[in-house]
Amino acid sequence: MTKNFIATITDGQKPSAGESMLSKVMDAFHLSGNERFVFEQLVQVESSSASELARRSEIPRNTTRGVLDKLVGLGLVSKTTSGITQIYSLELPENIIASLDLQKKSVLEEIEEQKKVVKRFGELAWKSEKGTKPKIVLYEGYKGLERVYEDSLTAKGGILAWASFDANRKAMPRYFKNYYERRAKKKIAMRSIHPATPLAKAHLPLNKKQLRTVMLVPETEFSINPEIQIYNNKVSIVSWKEKIAVLIESEEIASALRSIFELSWKGANRNRET
Repeated sequence: MTKNFIATITDGQKPSAGESMLSKVMDAFHLSGNERFVFEQLVQVESSSASELARRSEIPRNTTRGVLDKLVGLGLVSKTTSGITQIYSLELPENIIASLDLQKKSVLEEIEEQKKVVKRFGELAWKSEKGTKPKIVLYEGYKGLERVYEDSLTAKGGILAWASFDANRKAMPRYFKNYYERRAKKKIAMRSIHPATPLAKAHLPLNKKQLRTVMLVPETEFSINPEIQIYNNKVSIVSWKEKIAVLIESEEIASALRSIFELSWKGANRNRET
């Protein structure tokens, strides 16, 4: 025999355990305020009209009906008609799970379609802007900074950078540990110039694993907090202190910065510190 909702969440448990499980169900569906109170009342009776639940809850009938219709929309409650009265009942757990699986499938299909549309839009937008003015985007906050670094994982032909291990670690330590690993997994090599701090020297043994070739120069000659990366036809400039990043998409500017980097690389090689 199929168990109803209340029997399922309290099966073999003490009343306090059943209440805890009910609370977890309500938390999982983000119920709050009147939604929780009406749902708790319905759990006690399993099936009821909106008028009866309004009386039990001491909440206006129209408000109760609105809450119940939302619970129906969430799949927790079913609605039937008896004569001229609408009856609200707790949905069976297996029906709730089936409904969630269907929603999941629908959401995943919608996301895939959105990704296709955005990708196509991006391709068309890039073609329309190619050969025109540079594209410049300003990002703010840590989430914005992360988006800039995520974009660098699209690099073809490697990344060139001026950077500080200390500044990166201080700003987003967890993110960069994962970022280095993912960059290496994508086989995106990097050449970079850094101040020769103790932390930078400590990273030297990891260079081969993380596909990084570095030049360490004395801090007295090269002290930098912001990071500048060059890849594809893009240049990113990140200010950790101000928590902003600028992403410039321009073949001409990227090419100019590459030339400046190569000149810096030669100079760093003469003053390198190991």
